[in-house]
Amino acid sequence: MKPQPASNCSTWRNFLVACFRPVDAASAILFRILFAALAAGWAWNYLASGRVTQLYVDPQFHFTYAGFQWVHPWSGDGMYLHFIALMGLAMMILTGCFYRVACLLFALGFTYVFLLERTNYQNHYYLILLLSWTLPWLPLNRMLSVDAYRRPQIASQSIPAWALLALRFHIALPYLFGGIAKWTSDWMLGQPMEMFLSTKADLPVIGTWLAIPGVGIWMSWCGMFFDLAIVPGLLFSRTRKYAFLLCIGFHLTNAVLFSIHIFPWLMIAGSTIFFRPDWPRRFLSAEPVTLSQKSTWRGSTGQWVALGLVIIYAGFQVIWPLRSRIHSEPTSWTERGHLFSWRMMLRAKEVGIGFALRDPATEAVVNVDHMQFLSTEQSEKFARDPNLILQMAHFIADKFEQEMRRRPQIYAFALVSLNGRKPQLMIDPNTDLASLQRNTSIGPEGFVTLHEPLRSPAWDIPIDQWRNHVDLPEIKFLQRMSNISPTVNLAGTHSLQTIEKD
Repeated sequence: MKPQPASNCSTWRNFLVACFRPVDAASAILFRILFAALAAGWAWNYLASGRVTQLYVDPQFHFTYAGFQWVHPWSGDGMYLHFIALMGLAMMILTGCFYRVACLLFALGFTYVFLLERTNYQNHYYLILLLSWTLPWLPLNRMLSVDAYRRPQIASQSIPAWALLALRFHIALPYLFGGIAKWTSDWMLGQPMEMFLSTKADLPVIGTWLAIPGVGIWMSWCGMFFDLAIVPGLLFSRTRKYAFLLCIGFHLTNAVLFSIHIFPWLMIAGSTIFFRPDWPRRFLSAEPVTLSQKSTWRGSTGQWVALGLVIIYAGFQVIWPLRSRIHSEPTSWTERGHLFSWRMMLRAKEVGIGFALRDPATEAVVNVDHMQFLSTEQSEKFARDPNLILQMAHFIADKFEQEMRRRPQIYAFALVSLNGRKPQLMIDPNTDLASLQRNTSIGPEGFVTLHEPLRSPAWDIPIDQWRNHVDLPEIKFLQRMSNISPTVNLAGTHSLQTIEKD
């Protein structure tokens, strides 16, 4: 009997050899076509619906990611031309025309758009970004492509198995970590699902059913188990058909209830990658192809280096989404560790927010209408994240510093209801936000501890009536600031309700 280490080494080598064996390219090529079609449709929708104008042209200020403050929208008609170019590149990927160059340019162009506006973060945009940077490395132009027609020497009916595994890995990420992220007390108690469903009570046929008490809890648990079980269900041949039918039903339901753009269609298309590689041929009753069993794994230096990079990348994608678990304060409240973690539909925040500017020289205090600088969508989303409130405060301070010739103090009053809780102050209203470092996460000491438990039914007091129902000593800071405008109070703050859907 061989020693155990040798057995492990042999198993590892057999796995690598299997990864470099050819498999039918049909399913991966179909995914290329579907992905590109959805990407082109997304770009067209942004142009036709006016979202390019609303998100990137009209706003005077854009919320940024840490380290990318230097990324700015194109001037003039640049943003419209950029989206037209993205649509054209997506069509080139679809047809396999100069495939690798088109994929690389699309990845660069999409990443640029992704970085422009942090309030427009969506988990499916993050998935598209990861897939966009993966596609240039995959040989998905070997068939049904202009490239294969122009260069017959690259034409092939097969691809290496690792290319298929790369696609499966990325599609599995939002499923697996979306399920793990739902291991929270709020989700298991049915929030914010109950709040989501309460807004759909007017839907025909199913609206009455959605309003039944307990449906939110039932759907919450079903959603969590679906996310955790769907990938294993798709991997095993005995359960694959049933899992895929469940997948279609799940995503169609999400499309109807939550209007989450192209995400349901992207995940349905992506889920087909777990079927046998030749399933499109069998579905169309086409002739099967004969594949060589010869592996291209040789253990060369280049292959080992590439393998090491892939392991580092995959390890990062597995570890990074779990970082929110190391924070003592709830991620849904502070937003620390929320982005890039596949945290979907976990929080509903209703926010009343206002900004006050204080001149340190004269001690005069005035209100600042922050909404004049933002689009409607920015206004609806930024106040749920303390870091974005900090960015807004710095923008206001910078803008008025040019007029006043001295740095003003900026205070924010952000009263927040999370998942139906009684509203609480999210940051200290006595803190001069303009004096804090930009893009620095406000630590736990800057937040009010969530003492209010989840209620049944959830808090449903209209935001303009909160003043009569919330007793917070911190509100007295309004009176302590000299010459303060009388409109800086709960009734005068700008209100919004942001229900995270993706």
